[in-house]
Amino acid sequence: MDDRFAFILPVMQVAFGIAAVLAGRWRVSSAGWWAGGFLASAAGFAMPALTFLMPEGGRAVLASGLFAAAFLCFGQAMGEHFGLRRSHVSLRLGIAALSVMASAWGVMSDSLRLHLAASDAGCALLMAVPLLAARGRTRRSGDRALIVVSWVVVADAGLRAAAIRWLASGGLGEFATSPYAFVYQITGSLIGVAFAMAALASVMIGVLMRYRDWAICDPLTGLLNRRGFDEALAGRSAHEKSHAAVIACDIDHFKAVNDQFGHHRGDEVIALLANAIDAHLPARAFAARFGGEEFVVYLPQGALALAGGLAGTGAVGTAADLAETVRRDFAQRVQRLLGRDFAVTASFGISAMSPGEVMLDAALRRADQALYQAKSAGRNCCVVKPALAGQPALHLPRHGSSATLHA
Repeated sequence: MDDRFAFILPVMQVAFGIAAVLAGRWRVSSAGWWAGGFLASAAGFAMPALTFLMPEGGRAVLASGLFAAAFLCFGQAMGEHFGLRRSHVSLRLGIAALSVMASAWGVMSDSLRLHLAASDAGCALLMAVPLLAARGRTRRSGDRALIVVSWVVVADAGLRAAAIRWLASGGLGEFATSPYAFVYQITGSLIGVAFAMAALASVMIGVLMRYRDWAICDPLTGLLNRRGFDEALAGRSAHEKSHAAVIACDIDHFKAVNDQFGHHRGDEVIALLANAIDAHLPARAFAARFGGEEFVVYLPQGALALAGGLAGTGAVGTAADLAETVRRDFAQRVQRLLGRDFAVTASFGISAMSPGEVMLDAALRRADQALYQAKSAGRNCCVVKPALAGQPALHLPRHGSSATLHA
């Protein structure tokens, strides 16, 4: 085993760990776990050179423990990155414990093969478990690169464990001159660096996506803001938008909420309406907070027609159905927050794209007009503004009453 390897790879791993620590300043949840993994890995790689620290057997067991800890951290980092924070934690802890115990048994019995195979097999399994859990969760090319390189790490450790019969023999003292040590140097340098680069790339992509989210999302509600709404709309096809419907909604008498309960409660009420909207959004629809207590919902292929009633084409229901569902849900949520003695409601205006329209602006204006009509009609209701000029607006019935036409 080249003596320089004992210093080069640990130094590289420490550098990657420090980089991950610095990236953690941008509040990327996986960064701390990546840093812990790289630093533990660096200490594990350095163990053979630290002859002054403890006897060879102690250093071998400590190295196995450090590598198990490193791969536990790597697995947790991937869990954080892919939204699987608590996935299979007990299983992975059990694998790590068994791996270290088997490796320690190899040290006590002076079996280099058992010591190395147990450590490598444990590391491979510790990486494979979160990778299998993350199937189907790759969202970006950087995620796919991380997954591919991570599987290469699994294959490397697994193949070393499987081929241990040909790579190592004898006692612990034979490690430095074994074929295993040569393979260990090559794969540790090449695959280790590639893995670290992929991991740091995923962290930096997370940082960039966080900044992007701050730019396009409303921090109070988690919905899109006006800029985010425009960006999301720009990504939809002209055909989809030509069959779309929009809903504009606004909290009734919102100033009274702030006056009586304070702005903190007012923010909670705004968040409740956002939660009610989000809970009932159909597939491919999206919603945005346009400012204050006003929200807009985009419904693809949710065109409305007025022909002796209301006909909707959406698989989940019409835009009117959605608005009425959200109206009732919001009222119930607020009642649980503020009590029955203070009713807070919302009004809704609904419209759709008309034939020949390519921009959503006209439909948004009609939805706003319908919202104002809902306010004028007593609030706490939904009004549809037909896309075709000259047709009367439809005041949708509240639960248990009949619809009303308005000129």
